[in-house]
Amino acid sequence: MSNPSVLHVTLAGVRSATHLVHAGSFLRHLLSETSDDVVVDYLGSGQFLGRDNVRPEHVEAFLPVGPRLQLRSGTTEIGASQAGGVRQHLLLSVGAPGIKPWLRLVSRIRRRPRVVVLDEGIGTYGDWRTRRDAWRRQGGREPWPTVRSWAVSGAADLLTDQRWALYEREQERDRGTWRVVPEVAAGFTEALSSDSTVASGQAVYLTQPWVELGLVSEADFGQHLAEVARACSVVGLELAIRPHPAEEGGRYAAWRELPREVPAELDPAVVGAPLVLGTDSTALLNLAAVHGRPAVRVTLRSLEHLERALSRDQRELLDTFLPAPVRPDAAGDLEAALARALGA
Repeated sequence: MSNPSVLHVTLAGVRSATHLVHAGSFLRHLLSETSDDVVVDYLGSGQFLGRDNVRPEHVEAFLPVGPRLQLRSGTTEIGASQAGGVRQHLLLSVGAPGIKPWLRLVSRIRRRPRVVVLDEGIGTYGDWRTRRDAWRRQGGREPWPTVRSWAVSGAADLLTDQRWALYEREQERDRGTWRVVPEVAAGFTEALSSDSTVASGQAVYLTQPWVELGLVSEADFGQHLAEVARACSVVGLELAIRPHPAEEGGRYAAWRELPREVPAELDPAVVGAPLVLGTDSTALLNLAAVHGRPAVRVTLRSLEHLERALSRDQRELLDTFLPAPVRPDAAGDLEAALARALGA
């Protein structure tokens, strides 16, 4: 009797728990499309702003395991097969093909692997310029952000066989309209946690690590939140803060702070809130587009240049599912936006 064939998957580029949700949705799709056994080599997660934001329990919760799928973490033998034949090798990479994992895999298997690129968030819909700007904000010094952005963009064009993205255009020629891809969105609905308590009177603000990135001072961001809280009180809601995983702890001690054990899109305390707010972020977009939550985009004067620097695709994607951003320090604008979001 011949050994069963094995489909070997190398998972690379994970930097957040949300990336694992995207990977999990693709692996479930893969299992439904093939009769082969699947072995997944998970190469671990990278850091964001010096922090490890992916924990072992995230891997266990969001990546599927079963009789036909084996998960191996921390392996140094990329593409190493076990008993049985190997029909195909697949590199599953977040955002763009991982150049180093691709080279290591090619050197081992002596042929070109199939490459599937997962959605990494809003960055997926940017271009080489937005990637360069993001790496600059994270502390990269020229010429490396520019060189790296060109290299990643080139690799994406040359090596990608399939994109597994949460959003796609309704029609190729319709530049302004996007839709949610149901197969990818199913990863979020299936992984939705049931451990949190929904507070019906809270408006949840999804923060970003702007202070860590040096774009906003802690004092200015605190003032911004105070202005948002006042506007929320006008429409009868209490402000609750959902910190970004990369932020310093204790910053929001003066506010009602929600825990951040799972991504915001998977937390019923956020998904069930009557209103969510935040600056341009992947989580805010997903809550509005995937879960249908009423959402309001806010901004600060010191962040308005980021709005102007969005790529065309990023801007049109955000505008498809979210209202235009407003500044809380503009008299009455935020209160009006909150009332519209609530249907008042």
